[in-house]
Amino acid sequence: MTTSKGSTAARALGFGIIGATGIAVNQLAFWLAVVVGSRFVTDPEAGGASDAARYNMMLTLAAIVATQVSTVWNFLLADRLVYRDRPPGTSRKVAFAKSWAVNNAFNLVLRVPILLALVWLGLNHLWANLVAITVIFAARFYISERWIWHTRRVVADFTDETATRPTKAEVLVEMNDDPLGPHMAINLKPRRRTKLHRYSIHGLCTILSEVKLPELAEFEVDRLPGKHADITVRRGYVGYRRMSTRVRATMGPGLFVYREHLGSMGANFRVDLDNRISVTVSPLLARSHHVAYTNVVEALLRFVLVNKGFMLLHSATLQLGNETIMLSAETDTGKTGTILRLMREHPAVAGFLSDDMTIINGNGVAYSFPKPLTISSHTLRAVDNRVLPLGRRAALALQSRIHSKDGRAFALFLARLNIPIIAINAITQIIVPPPKYQIRTLVPTAAYRTSGQVSRIFIIGRGPAMTALMSHDEARRTLMANTEDAYGFPPFSTMEQAISLRRGRRSKRRGIDKLRQREVDILDKFLTHVGSVMQIQSPNFGWADVIAGTVVGTRRLTTGSTVLEPAVDALSEGRLTEPHGAGVGQMGDSSPARPSDGLPA
Repeated sequence: MTTSKGSTAARALGFGIIGATGIAVNQLAFWLAVVVGSRFVTDPEAGGASDAARYNMMLTLAAIVATQVSTVWNFLLADRLVYRDRPPGTSRKVAFAKSWAVNNAFNLVLRVPILLALVWLGLNHLWANLVAITVIFAARFYISERWIWHTRRVVADFTDETATRPTKAEVLVEMNDDPLGPHMAINLKPRRRTKLHRYSIHGLCTILSEVKLPELAEFEVDRLPGKHADITVRRGYVGYRRMSTRVRATMGPGLFVYREHLGSMGANFRVDLDNRISVTVSPLLARSHHVAYTNVVEALLRFVLVNKGFMLLHSATLQLGNETIMLSAETDTGKTGTILRLMREHPAVAGFLSDDMTIINGNGVAYSFPKPLTISSHTLRAVDNRVLPLGRRAALALQSRIHSKDGRAFALFLARLNIPIIAINAITQIIVPPPKYQIRTLVPTAAYRTSGQVSRIFIIGRGPAMTALMSHDEARRTLMANTEDAYGFPPFSTMEQAISLRRGRRSKRRGIDKLRQREVDILDKFLTHVGSVMQIQSPNFGWADVIAGTVVGTRRLTTGSTVLEPAVDALSEGRLTEPHGAGVGQMGDSSPARPSDGLPA
């Protein structure tokens, strides 16, 4: 939103001329009040301390009386001459009440103390009054522009098309012809333009955002491949500024509005859904990049991909030897530490695709999703001491504790209470950022891979040492459960009920039930192309030894229900088992020419 500089200068000049006449009126009223008051007050130079106090009180009352007179004078001239073209909905009575309140507040807070101080320093009371009025002129003009007459031109976000300002409506502007897609921005604040961040995720989904999304840094591009972005993220004020006594979630066709206790200054956000999605986040949420992405954007990205025939599966994926393997587990089990060990201990035969989420299709292909790795307290032991200095590791101990599974469980407990949990989470992550690092920071030798045909999946967990092959149905249930576990944060459970998307502008909407069923179908078909799904339990974070031994060091498991490998014996004893030499050189990308979901639209 912007304002014409020329019109502002013209109003400032007019406001100044009227203010000059107001000064004359104020001075005249002040002089008359002093003349009348002097009949009842003795000159302080001829009397004692009590006379000086009464004299100062008389000057104070004279300044207040003069202010009332000049306030009415200034308002009438300004309203008729300078602000006669005020925006619709700006009431003259309300504007006068605001003007009266501002002028009196400034006189009580600034003008009277300045006046009395200058008189005490020996300046004539008329000159002292003139100086005090001049000092507060600039502040009064600024408030008159912004608050009393609302002169700033309200324009639609990104397009600079003029929009009409409503009075108390939540919806500020609806731009159906916006080139970025249907958009409803709420109570947007006039602001300067900010840098736009563009993300293209393998060409499958594109995001245009005013908010930086560090988790998608590897996908940032200079230009989006299509005309419109699938998801647009904007800053704005969502809902009213006044506080609330409880969390409010409003849902409608293609609409979700989330409001917490702190009002529009807190962590409110709004989502407008169609074949494209527009997200408006309040200032606090916009500053907390990780919360904005994790609590809002990624949940929407999940179903945008499902709508296009792909799934965002909670898993880690890498190429090891001549295979692409996938790891899945409940949140904060040890998946990241296992990936770090495999990448660090087998640099010649390992390639990184993802650590937390992987994009899959119905043909068994996994596409990279290289988000930064979150270092938890137990993951820290898998990080090479030479990579992170001692001081940084000490700080990580605090960060990892706050952002650990226990911290997450405590946050979920708080979410059940009547408190602004997302705002608290946002403030916490601004003060103590989550310990996130790109894989190459932690493993400098790491090589990235774009995609691969998944041959094995390992489901890791803690417990007595054991490996077992899982059936197709059991694997599907476990993978879905692990994925849902990653989306247990608020307000996902409420927001998902409002999600409905179109495949194209003229197609019918797919509600959340159809999208979820399509997600299960994608995973089900994906698993038919995977060679095996193995469950591995370890009492001492030794999954990396078993996986390395299985993939590049021992025979491949194809039959049987429960099989004990030599690596498992070593794991149960707490020893490290080095894989046999595989003799496999570093791999190149095996990315298909064009991602295909293998499912009917």
